[in-house]
This record gives sequence, C-alpha cells and structure tokens, in this order.
Amino acid sequence: MLEKLKYEGYKFKIDSRKLEKGDVFLCLKGEKTDGHNYIDDALSKGASYIIVDKKINDFSNKKIIKVDNVLTEMLSSSSKIINQKSKIKIGITGSTGKTTTKEFLLYLLLPFFKTFRNELNMNTEIGIPLCILNDYNDEEIVILEEGLQKIGDLEYLSNYFNYDVAIITNVGSSHLKYLNTIETVAKEKMKITNKMEKGLLIINGDYPILKDLAPPQLNILTFGKNKNNNAVLENYEYNENFTTTVYAKLFDEDAMFTFNGYWSEGQILDLLSCLLFLRYLDLAIEPYYLSNIKVPPDRFQIIKRNNLTIINDSYNASYDSFKSAFESIKKMNIFPKTIIMGEIKELGNYSEEYHKKVIEEASKTFDVIYFYDPHKQFSYLNDPKLEFFEDLSNIAKFIQNSKGLLYIKASNATGINNYIKERGLF
Repeated sequence: MLEKLKYEGYKFKIDSRKLEKGDVFLCLKGEKTDGHNYIDDALSKGASYIIVDKKINDFSNKKIIKVDNVLTEMLSSSSKIINQKSKIKIGITGSTGKTTTKEFLLYLLLPFFKTFRNELNMNTEIGIPLCILNDYNDEEIVILEEGLQKIGDLEYLSNYFNYDVAIITNVGSSHLKYLNTIETVAKEKMKITNKMEKGLLIINGDYPILKDLAPPQLNILTFGKNKNNNAVLENYEYNENFTTTVYAKLFDEDAMFTFNGYWSEGQILDLLSCLLFLRYLDLAIEPYYLSNIKVPPDRFQIIKRNNLTIINDSYNASYDSFKSAFESIKKMNIFPKTIIMGEIKELGNYSEEYHKKVIEEASKTFDVIYFYDPHKQFSYLNDPKLEFFEDLSNIAKFIQNSKGLLYIKASNATGINNYIKERGLF
C-alpha cells in the first residue's frame, strides 16, 4: 500500500516534529513513545495521510489509513519495491566497517550502474524501509547496510530483503551485552543469508567461524590478511606526501594501490571486499579513480594542523576497531602519539575485560592516554600513561596543547563525537 503513495510523490516521516506539509506520517510505537499520540500534531502540520495500526475513535478523517501493523507495512512495501525494481541487491553487515564498505562500494559501482544505498547509519528495521520509501528511484543496484543489536534482528530483516550478494566485514565484540559470545555474533550475522538460495557471499576469511557457517549453496569469496584468501592484504605503508600505498593480491595477482590520505588497516580490508565484487563482475578497476576514493567522516579521518596530525575516529568504537587502528598508528612515523578515548558501550559483563585489553594495547602505541570517565566507573584501569578526565571541554584543551599525532575514539553514546561536531573542533 505504501508503495502506491511513494510513486505518487509523497515523503514519509516518523517524527511529527520533522513533518512538512504534504508528508505521510507513520505512527510507529517505540520503547518510549507512540506515534499515535501525535496524530493531532501531524494533522495540524498538514500531513496528507496518517498511517495507523490502532483503532482511532476520535477521527473519521479520510486522511487516516489503518493497517495491521505500521512497521510490517513499511518493510513489506519497501522490500516489494526493490525486489521488483532492482537487478542486484547487496546486503552488508559486520561488527565494524559496515558503513565504510557500503560507501566504498557505492563509489566504485556508480561509474557502471545507477546505485542506491541506505543513508549513513539508517540500518535498522525502521531506517532501511524509510530510506527506500523516501529516496529509492528505481536504481539498478541496491546496497543495504544492516545493523545488529539483539538476537533475531538480521533474521527478521532477511524475511523481507532477498539479497543476491551478502558481505560480512568481520565478527567482533560489538553488542556482547545482548549476544553474549562471539560465536553468537557470527551466527546472527550469517542470518543475512537466510533467504539466499543462490548468489555470492563475501566474508572476512580471517575468521574461521564465518567459513564454517557459510551456506554451501552460495559462491564464497574471502578477503583478509591470511594467504589463503581470494583477496589478501600483504602490506601497506604511509608516505611522506600524505598517501597510503597498499600491496595486495587479488585472485593470486599482485596489485598495488595508492590512496590519498592515511587509511587504517580496517578500511583497507573493507575496500578489498569491494574490489573482490568488482572483479567477480569483471568490472575494470581504474587506479586513478580508486586513488580519489574518500572514507566516510569521523572514521579514521585525518586532519592536518601545522605540527599536529589529528585522527578523528570518534564515530563509534569496539575493542576490535581500537586494536585495528592501533596497528595502523604504529606504522606512522609521527611522534609523540596521544590518544583521547572513551568507553566502549554494549559490552555487558565483558566490559572490564575488554577495557583492560584496550588500555594494555593503547599503552604499547601511545605516549599519553586521556580517558573520558564522567561517572568515575573505570578506576580499575591502571597504567602509568593513563590520565582520566570528566569534562568534555578538556578535549578542546588537549587538541590545542598537543603536537605530533592525536587519535580520538569512543563509542558514539559517550557524546565525544557530538561534542566535536557541535563545537566545530575540526
């Protein structure tokens, strides 16, 4: 039903505060609020239609359309649109690197195909259909990033979106609060393939569990650092002219690429997964075009300021992404090295274990470690290089007084990323 409204030119909103005249308001029930409570507000702002799944006694208005379930209707309509219109549907998931892989793949495919992807972190059962309903314009290729928080999330989405290609970037400690073990994370990530009777699966082959779980009916390609992968990252180096040179093998053929800026090891691996797909389609990889690819903002983003090199990696954090970034920073011939870091969220009972590991790894890489601890929860952390701070305003002071290399990383929920943006520090 919603697809009809989409092709009549309507836009869809789930937040009545952002509603504009002529929009369709979708009444979703969340944990803290219910869209049905804002029907009056939506009508007063000129909504064309209100989509509800509750009986509304106060309104006989023809603008109100009742469905069995608003979220199910969103998923059903949006998946029907892309399943019918697109030629290749690509699903991307993983503990880290999902958005980077999605943006890289979009950049590489655009010269050959009209390509659509869900915006930024709109990777949930609500964000994905909303992006499709509002922004999809019958593109040939659809790339959808799927996030995972709890058991069943990807299985639920796979009931709607039938992928031709699935990419799993890696498996790590993200969301252990809800998923308990790395094995559970891997099993849940693999559920992105649940409805794939045929097609291509691209996985990080450095994780044996992903190989073990891969459905046998799919074509499997692997990338990683191990020599037995289809795409192998052999080495990379940072050059004085602020470029990164990568040495790799693609299907046993030597390859060398040079990128503008300094790339992290994780970003290079993300790119290799995309290059595998291009080779699979027998598409040309133009070195000059490849050299100008850009990483998404706030993800190992390099800012040069006189005698200071800032690496803004503040979008989000996990133990695995910290460790990967540290390996890259060790290769950089810039001194001294300082880190501003914050908590890794959603670790549950594993929080103390993984924070201790991060500090241990950080101590091997950095000369000074600043740790944001506003609630004084991490006093168990102990290292001679470690200094705690409780006020976000200290970040501006650290930046002003630092030289050499300054790396910034924390989970998004700590507020560090928002503080940097709001203050316009970079």
